[in-house]
Amino acid sequence: MSRGESTRRPAVAVEVAVGASAYAAAMGAAITFTLRPVFVASDGAPARYGIVMLVGLGVGLVAALAAVLARRGPVLAIVLATVGYLAAAVLIAIPGALRTPQSFVRAAIEAVRAPVTGWKDIVTLPVPIGQYGATLAVPLVLVIATVTGIVWAGTRARWWGLGAAVGGAGFAVAVLLGPAARTDFDLLPGAAAGLSREILIGLCAWGATLAWMWWRMAQQRRAALRAAGGGVRGERAPFRALGRLGLGAGVLVAAVLVAVVVAVPVAQSQPRDVARTTVTPRLVVDSSVSPLTTYRASFSDALFDAPLFTVSDVSGDLERIRIATLPFFDGSAFTAVAPDGFTPLRFQRVPSSLPLEGDDAVSVTVAVEGLEGPWAPIPGALGEARFSGPRSGSLADSFYYAPEASAAVIALDGGVAAGDTLTVTASAPTATALADAGASPGGAGIPRDLIPASLSEWVEEQGVTRDGRGLATLVERLRARGYLSHALAADTTPLWAASLGDYAFEPSASGHSYDRIDRLFAALLEREAEAGPDASDAALVAAVGDDEQFSVAVALMAAELGFPARVVVGVRIVDTDAQGWTPEACTDVCRGRHLSAWTEVRSGSGEWIAVDVTPQHTEPVRPTVATEADPELPTDTDPDRAEPIDAVAALKGRSAGDDVAPAVEHSPSWFTGTVRTVALLALIVVLLLGPLLGVLAAKALRRRRRRRAAPTAAAQGGWDEYVDLGIDAGLPPMPLATRAEVAAAYGTVNGGAIATVADRATFTVEGVESDDADLVWELLARDRAELRARQGAWRRLGSRLSTRSLLGRGSVVRDEQHRERDHGDERWRTVPPRGASSSTRRRR
Repeated sequence: MSRGESTRRPAVAVEVAVGASAYAAAMGAAITFTLRPVFVASDGAPARYGIVMLVGLGVGLVAALAAVLARRGPVLAIVLATVGYLAAAVLIAIPGALRTPQSFVRAAIEAVRAPVTGWKDIVTLPVPIGQYGATLAVPLVLVIATVTGIVWAGTRARWWGLGAAVGGAGFAVAVLLGPAARTDFDLLPGAAAGLSREILIGLCAWGATLAWMWWRMAQQRRAALRAAGGGVRGERAPFRALGRLGLGAGVLVAAVLVAVVVAVPVAQSQPRDVARTTVTPRLVVDSSVSPLTTYRASFSDALFDAPLFTVSDVSGDLERIRIATLPFFDGSAFTAVAPDGFTPLRFQRVPSSLPLEGDDAVSVTVAVEGLEGPWAPIPGALGEARFSGPRSGSLADSFYYAPEASAAVIALDGGVAAGDTLTVTASAPTATALADAGASPGGAGIPRDLIPASLSEWVEEQGVTRDGRGLATLVERLRARGYLSHALAADTTPLWAASLGDYAFEPSASGHSYDRIDRLFAALLEREAEAGPDASDAALVAAVGDDEQFSVAVALMAAELGFPARVVVGVRIVDTDAQGWTPEACTDVCRGRHLSAWTEVRSGSGEWIAVDVTPQHTEPVRPTVATEADPELPTDTDPDRAEPIDAVAALKGRSAGDDVAPAVEHSPSWFTGTVRTVALLALIVVLLLGPLLGVLAAKALRRRRRRRAAPTAAAQGGWDEYVDLGIDAGLPPMPLATRAEVAAAYGTVNGGAIATVADRATFTVEGVESDDADLVWELLARDRAELRARQGAWRRLGSRLSTRSLLGRGSVVRDEQHRERDHGDERWRTVPPRGASSSTRRRR
């Protein structure tokens, strides 16, 4: 025999090839619809994307079917699929590949690279991607690999189950690369009202997998019966198959209902985590220190005049350059890291340009000198970014932008560095004043329990309206009653203090935690209580700090009134403060002294309004009665009566004491907390163990039904149970052999005795007594132990969970009942499905 002949596989039935191809086409469609929002806008034509996916489906089918028809192994299928992918990628998936020979070579290289690293482009580019670069090659190779694997594995006689595994893996990859936002249909009432497009596609893929596996098992059984010589002889039960079909359909419907009722609320209560939401930029941001935490370091003597970057080629009405946007507050610091329960910032790559908001645009060129960290300075909502300098290529590849925060990062080690130059076009900033912000939109992004009680009390005592005008009044009073200070101590006059002219130094602690802001407003309340309601702002100066504390204080005041707010660190290139209290603007070189922090408040119309927050520095804190003189009789600490104070860190930024922040009031919901946890665990257990427990329960019910039947039927059922034990243990079913021959082949000690009693029950008029039936089951228990003793631990577990004996096996008990009902006194005995004796029928 030649080597080529020895590697040829048996021929595959046409129905098997067609069934596997149909299942592959269904999973290819599921992958296509899952990834469609990534490449095509909701109202856009799917032109190139749809063609690419159809070509990929065709390539996968042709490659697999060619290997199947040629009766070859997977190597031929892999080679054909690879060649088809490269051709389709260069000719269809990558635009402009055939324009020039150089373009063709670049496209070929990109086609080879796409299966390995192309996924990074997909999860970091803004959606819809369209036809950018070689991004379409990734869904092309995914659908080709999935379809080829399903068809080739699905046509194997022994390993066809791998086809479902390949289909599930391909669909899982598509979900991982898919969109981060859900698309709700709201087509169904009740619990399924929030059924999303993604869940519906998943249910369809799951249903296709179950249907194909069901059909494939039935096809294998029919083929085995045909190979055995026509199948089981005897009376046919036309309604038995219908009953099984109804039972299977009922189980499927119940599973779908459970998935809709339980899984949909669970999915709605959790953020959708895909690769797009967990890529490099988030890791970079999560590992970096908040710029607001290090803000005060810029005013040290060493960094006060150190250049950060230079600004040139400014066009348009540009006022500020933002370095970092910090939308989240966790009680300790304002950061760009989303706490639990909040949607994280989604950084994405910018392939060319983004549409600008509004008609006006601004542009600026920023050349980095001393600025460090991952944050890239940009003027606002990004339109386009171009890089120059020695690292321009690396900067372009590692530049990520978060549209919801108008912030950008450089995902390189160390972030930006001296010599990096960035030219940015952005939308012109809004000109809306805070007083014109209108009514509070509600839905502040800061939890209520992270707003200090002293802040809420101070806001309440001001008696302002809860709208933009009231918030503007609060900001004016806070700035006027605050006092600027960048240090806790000063042995000599620091440079920042000298730059303020006639300035009286006041110590100020750094930080902007819950505790620090609480103490700031507590000082304001204490001073107002001492000075009285008619005191001027100069007499009420008590809050000492700088932009770090006051930007957070304004953000928390906005949240108290129901306004979403965030903190921004950056510089001003024009003077925006009518009071003249903010750090001076930089017109050329931006230094440490120019660094500032401000608060952005979102109005009811959705605009983000920049609010200057720097306190005044001309009216110092006036001494009070409590601070004019030390106590004449100071009290010594009594260690025996001292009470321990909880650590500040343990209180997550709160000050020690008995007073705690007010708890957040939530509307009651049944699907929260313990209920949701129990439901999730129960669903996981059902999904993992449900099929296994179902097999064990089905066998137990079958065994109980057989043993509790009439003595004759119980003896025959004992023989059926003996054969089923052998089949599950891997022994051949031997449908045409007599019972004695089967017992001899299985080689157990009591097999022959069981066969003898079963034959007497089947072929004698008297049948057997209950003692004989009990004997059969006693002998069966011994042979069961003998069969399992022959196997190892894993094989014994496999035989217990095997479904071979459950597929298509008739019930002797039901046959006996049918015969008694249909024939009355004239009883017909039918040769059992396995292990018969000589004749097919005997009349009593």
